[in-house]
Amino acid sequence: MDAATIPSAEWEALKQSGALGDFMMPCCKTPAVLKTSINGIPFFAHLSEECATAPETKWHKAGKAAVLAALERMGIEGREEVPGRSPSSDKWEADVLFSVPGRTVVIELQRSYQHLRDFTRRQERYAASAVECHWLVRKETFITLGKATSRLLLKRDFGNVFPPGGIGTGMLPELPVAMLETEGVQSVNFGIFKTAPVSTWLAGILNGAYQYRGGSWNLG
Repeated sequence: MDAATIPSAEWEALKQSGALGDFMMPCCKTPAVLKTSINGIPFFAHLSEECATAPETKWHKAGKAAVLAALERMGIEGREEVPGRSPSSDKWEADVLFSVPGRTVVIELQRSYQHLRDFTRRQERYAASAVECHWLVRKETFITLGKATSRLLLKRDFGNVFPPGGIGTGMLPELPVAMLETEGVQSVNFGIFKTAPVSTWLAGILNGAYQYRGGSWNLG
């Protein structure tokens, strides 16, 4: 079934009345979840966020390798695909996890579209586990996410009145997200037109230079 061919009213009705298992993903035959993007486009999504049969993407592999290599140069041991569980028994699996005195830090790499509520849910799951989580995403994902976070930020923090100083990239203080470029010279892009090597970005996380200011996560 092609989600794009279903009228919006019928799609919303299916979302409300459908039971888990009514629809299956063709790639891995697992239950599908009916969702609507922030642009109003209907689509089927995997229940567990990832396809069980899909190979790890080139971007995801390159991103993890870049983070792990940077950590190694910093003398920090990083581990990939580390499983964990929150106090309420919610499972998680970190793309890259490392520890320094007093802190456990996770770097999550998200290539494909993910709804803001899923970012938030996963972030809260790590917070409940006393784990600090930072996100690296593709440029396209950052732009899409920024549309949702900007709307929420304006409504929640500014009463839908655009502040004189602007809202930067429109990201949320509780959700540190930056872009990862894996082609050519690998770099992290953040704030408005700010770029740094992966190792500099990681160092900023550890020394407190990477902070939220005026709607953007920035270094320095």
